[in-house]
Amino acid sequence: MADPSQANAKLSSQPGWAELCRAADDLHAAELLLQDPLAPARTAVPHLQEFWRSMHEAGRAATLGAPSADDPGAWLAGEITGVDARTREQLANHWRALSAAQLDVKQLESHARLARQLLQTLEPILGGGPLRTRRRRVLWTSVGLLMLFTPVLTYVALTAEIEGEGPWRASYFSDRKLEGSPINQRELSVDHDWGKDAPHEAVPPDKFSIRWDTCLRIDDDQTAPVIFQLNANDGARVFVDGESLIDGWERDSGTRRRGMGTGELTLTPGLHHLRVEYFESMGSASIKLAVSFDDSAPAPLSHDRLVYPGDEFDEEDPCAAVR
Repeated sequence: MADPSQANAKLSSQPGWAELCRAADDLHAAELLLQDPLAPARTAVPHLQEFWRSMHEAGRAATLGAPSADDPGAWLAGEITGVDARTREQLANHWRALSAAQLDVKQLESHARLARQLLQTLEPILGGGPLRTRRRRVLWTSVGLLMLFTPVLTYVALTAEIEGEGPWRASYFSDRKLEGSPINQRELSVDHDWGKDAPHEAVPPDKFSIRWDTCLRIDDDQTAPVIFQLNANDGARVFVDGESLIDGWERDSGTRRRGMGTGELTLTPGLHHLRVEYFESMGSASIKLAVSFDDSAPAPLSHDRLVYPGDEFDEEDPCAAVR
């Protein structure tokens, strides 16, 4: 019976074998990342680039192709044992796009499939069965690691900090009904005039909606009612501690203009949850919330009166994390 250690030693000394093994490892890593819904597709790019560097080195070491080729693109441009001209041209085009980071998800998946075909073509020449055995072992090891770390990745994704700065927590929706998966960010104020532009790069310029919320601090010496004034195009409404204060969501038989309104409320000292909701139909979009604490003209809320409620939303007490 053959000694496996002697067979492995023989393979490891074969020109191009070690480089081909490295290429196989990187290709497996790229394939797993492209299949993982939690991993951005771009994370596969460095592994695919390393795959090509190792394949180029393997080809040169085993004299499969032009030995003078100084990069994978040049290596693919010449004749390679076992690889037809059409496949080489496809791979070369993909390599150039990959080097320029110009491949989308579908193209990256196609690139990985072509790379797999090339690896399978060269396996019998450089390694044969032992490399395929190694590939299965690497694949299952990678899958095991992926299964081990998936809960961690999920936890990180769900608890990632909301980007931006300011006391307002803003959620942007790509529809008028505050539904779907929002884009979340922190903001300094509810005072925007977007005109006909989109409010966020991930949201359309029309038929979108936004929800802002923050914690309003009322001082012990506050005696006058707090006056809230809303001016928006299109619909908007204001809630304080979950209760509707201004409802400019819809027109009301000509007696109330959508997006406009004033509300007055006596608030006890401490923190109060303030929520503003807005939607845009068509055309220009804007919203402005102003407040008065002393019977003067309403003005934008000062930052020192507001407290960011935190990244996690507590339905029972939205300001619980900062009380």
